[in-house]
Amino acid sequence: MLARWQASSIIRTRPLTRRLTDSAAVTHHTAGHLTAAFCAIGNEILNGKVLDVNSHLFAQRCFGLGVSVQRIEVIPDQRDEIGRTVKQLARNHHIVFTSGGIGPTHDDITYSALAHAFGSKMTHHLPTLDRMRRIMQKRGVSTLPDPHGSADQVACARMALLPDSAQVLHPCEELWVPIVCVAGNVHVLPGIPGLFERLLDAYLPGLVERLGGRPPQGFVRVLVATHLRESVIAPVLEELQRRYAKHGIQLGSYPDWTPQHDAPGKDRRRVVLSAVGRDQSHVDACQAELCRRLAGTPLQ
Repeated sequence: MLARWQASSIIRTRPLTRRLTDSAAVTHHTAGHLTAAFCAIGNEILNGKVLDVNSHLFAQRCFGLGVSVQRIEVIPDQRDEIGRTVKQLARNHHIVFTSGGIGPTHDDITYSALAHAFGSKMTHHLPTLDRMRRIMQKRGVSTLPDPHGSADQVACARMALLPDSAQVLHPCEELWVPIVCVAGNVHVLPGIPGLFERLLDAYLPGLVERLGGRPPQGFVRVLVATHLRESVIAPVLEELQRRYAKHGIQLGSYPDWTPQHDAPGKDRRRVVLSAVGRDQSHVDACQAELCRRLAGTPLQ
């Protein structure tokens, strides 16, 4: 996957003000602590028109790569809010991904908001324009982007109007939509879930490997089901969390309200316990102790 990332189109128009690959970031990651944040941008998410699935997908992929997601934000299509939120996330996390707000309409302002926030100018990115024209023409699209053309052509070309300090990456050869990297660690992706997933899967594993200098190692999670009440299991969980914290294990408790027909004539509710860590042996040991002490059944 790293080779695939390296072979993709990477264009930067002027030097970045900060690079994620500085020694502090790499050292922190090699100790197993690469942190990430996600920002979903769009009024349609906040007013309930659209269900945000991209943040869930991002968290899943990061978990599988051993990246610790520390924060997920959902914000409106407002320039100052986008700039303020993303700048804060960029200061506090190694990598930041955004989705949404990069289309041709008036409310698609993510690129311009980030350009303003990070002190860049907006300019049409010619390689992306050429890529758009080539791929759209191949697909039989009649309206091709042209910054000097008709109103609809100008609107189409807005999708290639990018911050001039950005890295422009094309990890998917069949897509014209780029990943735009601003300020060294902010990665701007489209909000359409299908496009978001394809770009993320083509790019994120290589990014993590490049930062760590080795193949990513994902987190390990095990689950245990018990029919004991949370108030009953709470003291045991507290004790186990204290003991297993030195191994980097986090314990969780989640009531499952789905009826369980495991006894004749009875509907029983259960609690699902989780143990998450990086070392399989310690996680397995924790699972075994949860089962033994809380009348639990392993779910995986």
